Amino acid sequence: MKEISDEELEKEMEKALKEDDSKKDQCGTALPSSKEVGLQRSDA
Repeated sequence: MKEISDEELEKEMEKALKEDDSKKDQCGTALPSSKEVGLQRSDA
């Protein structure tokens, strides 16, 4: 695994948060963790 700087990590976190927010807007409900979302997607 390559080293990732704090700055890069923050950018990734922000990106993930924004993606979560857009998903919440569509569903109108808070989502479970990304792991659970991944499981639900594969079941669909």
